[in-house]
Amino acid sequence: MRQGESKDLRLSLANLKFAALAAHAQIRDTSYTGEQLSKCEAAMRKSAVVMCAFLAAFSVPLLHADLAAIHANALPQETAVLAALDDARQLEPYSRSFTADPQWNFPLAKSEVAARLGKDLGFLQLAAKNHPDNAELLLLTGLVAHYAYNVDVEGSFETAMNMLDQAHKLASADVRPSWFRAMLQCQTMHPDTGANEFLSIETGHAWDQLPAAFWGDYMECAAITNMPAHALRAASHIEKLHGPQSQMTAFLVGAEKKRFEPYDPAKKYQPKEVWEGEKAGDEVIFTSTMCGVRLHAHGDWGVENLELGNGSCVANFSAGPYKGTAHDLHPSVLLLVQRPKEGESLEEYSMKFQKDGTFEPDPALHCPVAHCIALMGVQPGMYKRDGDGHGRLVIFERDEPEFPGLIFESPQGPPQPKAGAGPVAYHPNQIQQRIPGKLYYVVLLDAAASIEEPALKDYDFFLQNLTVE
Repeated sequence: MRQGESKDLRLSLANLKFAALAAHAQIRDTSYTGEQLSKCEAAMRKSAVVMCAFLAAFSVPLLHADLAAIHANALPQETAVLAALDDARQLEPYSRSFTADPQWNFPLAKSEVAARLGKDLGFLQLAAKNHPDNAELLLLTGLVAHYAYNVDVEGSFETAMNMLDQAHKLASADVRPSWFRAMLQCQTMHPDTGANEFLSIETGHAWDQLPAAFWGDYMECAAITNMPAHALRAASHIEKLHGPQSQMTAFLVGAEKKRFEPYDPAKKYQPKEVWEGEKAGDEVIFTSTMCGVRLHAHGDWGVENLELGNGSCVANFSAGPYKGTAHDLHPSVLLLVQRPKEGESLEEYSMKFQKDGTFEPDPALHCPVAHCIALMGVQPGMYKRDGDGHGRLVIFERDEPEFPGLIFESPQGPPQPKAGAGPVAYHPNQIQQRIPGKLYYVVLLDAAASIEEPALKDYDFFLQNLTVE
């Protein structure tokens, strides 16, 4: 990234963030687009002003990585280094976050903060050359460079990334270099890169071994990158860690909760409200947050049914054709998701599907979860000259997760306009919330004996690529 682009990137990102939050706080910002300016932002290239002023209205900010995370006793005990640390601490309240010029209401001029941080950064860079193996010094230098970036000090973004990368190489077991780097990336026009780094850190650590400030940064980045369930879980972690609660945290939690539309058993849902499809190479991926499931279908499969009716989610596909004994046949792969009757066990529920033919356990079938009822069924003479019916059943149950929809989320960057097109407006989508309570899942294969082998390959593909909450 060229330094000259950095301010525009932060401004555009702040616009994106404001649009996401405003949409769920019932704040109307009808002038917002990816690049268009509103009236109160006429002096700005983009409208970060509104977001910055909005954040400043909260007396207690979100938890963030800051200089309190630096271990001063591990730094070189040199006058220049300690003086730079002390000065950066004094300037931290003004530079921890980006504030656009018209909203700068601090006691020190922005130019003075930039000049002092630039000087501090220079001393720290010089010290880092003399102490290249001191990871704490590299970490401090990276964080001060981040603060300098927030007040438009030239070259500071590159310096921050370079120093944090070096600190990570020296202390790969220390979470702070990756954490600080992730948060910096979340403040550029590629926040999805930072969010992916947060997810990587999370994967490698028990949640309660990460500080509350980490989860504060994580929550903000998740909100920016369209991962509301992740943001809500981060807020829950902060509460369990007894981190300080702020008005801004409460606002973000409320905004993210509004992203989810509760299930209405009395409503007749259209298929497009229940299922979302996405082309992925030779496959199509269907996701239903309402049914708590994501599945893959081959691109040449026929879609026979995708719906939610009478409280049941249905996805029915036809594969093939495959040459049977007498005809070309299309085996059917069906997914059914239902709420059980009160007191109905999974074994009792499975008996509904075993009334026609004979059934026996089939341990060779793939189970998408820890425990399944897996059966092979035979219906004599079902397909006449093409053979008996040779079906398969995999039946399992799932409890309602604490944060529905979480496993289906992935970081998303800001919308990009097509070449030559105008600005792209950002409108956060509403998410259909999972049907509450325990759900039973049935995956059924309907095939004739003469095409059993290719039909089983399709069935195994479906099971292997089935994701459930």
